[in-house]
Amino acid sequence: MKFVSKSIENRIENLDFIRGVAILGILIMNSMIFALPESANWNHSSSGIDSYFDWILIFFAVIFIDGKMMGLFSILFGAGLLLFVDSAKKKGYKRPVMLSLWRNLLLLSFGILHIIFMFVFIDILFLYALLSPIILFLRNRSLYLLMVLFIIVISISTFSGIYFQGIFDSNGNLSEGAKDIFLDGKGLGSYWFSTQESFGEAIGSYTAIMYFTRVFSLMLLGVILYRLNILQGNLKIKTNNQILISSLLIGIPISMITPIWLSLENYNPGIAIVSYIPLYLGTYPMVIGYICLLTLIYKKISPKVSDLFKACGRMAFTNYITQSIFGALVFYFLFDSIEFTRKEIIIFVLAVWIIQIVWSKFWLNHYKQGPLEWFWRKLTYINGKN
Repeated sequence: MKFVSKSIENRIENLDFIRGVAILGILIMNSMIFALPESANWNHSSSGIDSYFDWILIFFAVIFIDGKMMGLFSILFGAGLLLFVDSAKKKGYKRPVMLSLWRNLLLLSFGILHIIFMFVFIDILFLYALLSPIILFLRNRSLYLLMVLFIIVISISTFSGIYFQGIFDSNGNLSEGAKDIFLDGKGLGSYWFSTQESFGEAIGSYTAIMYFTRVFSLMLLGVILYRLNILQGNLKIKTNNQILISSLLIGIPISMITPIWLSLENYNPGIAIVSYIPLYLGTYPMVIGYICLLTLIYKKISPKVSDLFKACGRMAFTNYITQSIFGALVFYFLFDSIEFTRKEIIIFVLAVWIIQIVWSKFWLNHYKQGPLEWFWRKLTYINGKN
């Protein structure tokens, strides 16, 4: 019995370590959203560049960070739904699935508030909460069914990208035929052009489909990897390393296609959507590789170092929200008139990392949970074990 308890504790600590790395990594891309025009997320040439070093940062971020940290976070959230229900059962809760649904309804509220007060287009917490009932429904289905559904969702995301690219011309304008469907007649808008202020209906529809399918597929992947015993960190080192190497050897070259293609085509609006399909597809093998890599690192590094990242992971909700507060404070209020470059934004990222690494460990030395985690838990269990 003691052996099982120790194994569960190690598994949770491994996931906390990966989550800590992911929540810090997410800030790299999210800070660009706060500091730069919307177009800079996809059309990197549209803003935030004044040197070769900025381009180096872009290539590195696109290949190794963009979508990957969000991918890790989404995988862990998907697996976390299973862990929560299992834990609630062991604690004697009569309706653990309903408890999880209530918990995620609360998360949906937090996500909506985050969208409203932080002026973000779409929020990852909102998507997690919205998709959680589907994941809970599928959690005990056969692995074969989950894998087939995973492939179907990825296919929908891919083919929607191809379809939507086809309704825009080489200048990013909406084609005449598509104007019967999307009545506002707007093209790529602020998705691609820094001079434009908003998305049109067409590109807005695509980004909604893209975000939902990517997040859903990654949450599904979390369930699959958990049930395959990959997330728990209990694989033999040889097996772990084989998955690590093969995943990165597949994922890195595929992810490299996007920045190279965009550069060769000089960020032509005619490939604004399809050029990102390789990057999105490359995310899946890369996050699997990252999980194996971070599991290996966790086992090798000093506990004093790993504890810092585990603390960030245990306070992921608090850290995610405070990252947005820092971003809004710095880029929307204190320096709203300044045009930042990407290397300058990285300085902000490093500063916030130091703050969050230090305060997470300090806080958890004195309290069992982060402040928002505590508040969320209190609201979750407000009705006791009904």
